[in-house]
Amino acid sequence: MPSFLLYLKLLFPTWVVLSCSVTGDCRAKSAVPLFQNGDRVAFVGGGLMERARLNGFLETTLSKAAGAEVSGLRFRNLGWSGDTVYNDARSYFGKPQEGRDRLGRIIAEWKPNVVFLNYGAEVALSEGMPWTDEPEVKKQSAGKWEDSMKVFLEGYQKLVDAIQKKAGDNLREVVVVVPPPLENLGPPLPDHQNSNIRMGKVRDALAGFAKRNQARWVDLFAQMGGDKMNGKIIPNPLTHDGLHFTDFGYQELAKHVSHGLGFPPEDPDFSDSLTHNLRKKIIEKNRLFFHRWRPANETYLFLFRKHEQGNNAKEIPQFDPLIKKQETAIEKMRNQLLKKEAIN
Repeated sequence: MPSFLLYLKLLFPTWVVLSCSVTGDCRAKSAVPLFQNGDRVAFVGGGLMERARLNGFLETTLSKAAGAEVSGLRFRNLGWSGDTVYNDARSYFGKPQEGRDRLGRIIAEWKPNVVFLNYGAEVALSEGMPWTDEPEVKKQSAGKWEDSMKVFLEGYQKLVDAIQKKAGDNLREVVVVVPPPLENLGPPLPDHQNSNIRMGKVRDALAGFAKRNQARWVDLFAQMGGDKMNGKIIPNPLTHDGLHFTDFGYQELAKHVSHGLGFPPEDPDFSDSLTHNLRKKIIEKNRLFFHRWRPANETYLFLFRKHEQGNNAKEIPQFDPLIKKQETAIEKMRNQLLKKEAIN
């Protein structure tokens, strides 16, 4: 258990981080609120997390759920499509360690107070095949699926420990988000029944993992019907292809995350003009931060071709005041929205 989280547990003996069964209501019940004034929040994971920045439903929902008593929330989406707990997808031209270092740098810079982690779909889909380019991990995970699960949990623990080290005492909360179920949309797309069986096992393992790390968790697999899926075709799908969520799918997913964290059951009305405009500002902020964090021409700016255009690297920090300005507008609109809802 990370030392700082152990300190919090001793400081708040009534803190109940994990209070749910793996098939029942997985709402985190805690004497300590998830969000506090001025919190910096990070979303870390693969494609599910990264694509959330494009529509803003998750951040908008959590911003509203935090309530008027919490101010100054700021979010950073650090998702990376194809990412695993070993962060090898985050490397460009180097070894897997490059990907870990890349995540470590942004965590050290952002110093988040709350980190949402979403991993596990990759191992549910792996069927025991290697899913990292690291030779030693390949060797361990190339056998039975259970072996890959062991390597996955070992890697997840190393990731949590690394994030704790980089964030330092700023990190107060870790939220383990179980991946949602995969949808069967019928031929020619694959039937994900076996993958969902494995996903259920991943969820069961993550329950213990979250408890060992004194982390909150959200069981999206159960909340979004994973335990009841039996291979039947989904009549009203939330995904394009069984894997990647539509905008409406993200809207539903955001509600389940909020409910799973124990926030009030009232769902945000995204048709409301203030909520709609708040979400638009969040999307724009996410766009600016994405270009700040992951510039398309990074090779020319910082890497082996920087001798050609490296002088333009000075422009990247110029995104910071633009992001700050957008966050000021977000906070103002959020306050207006919460005041309006309080009156109504």
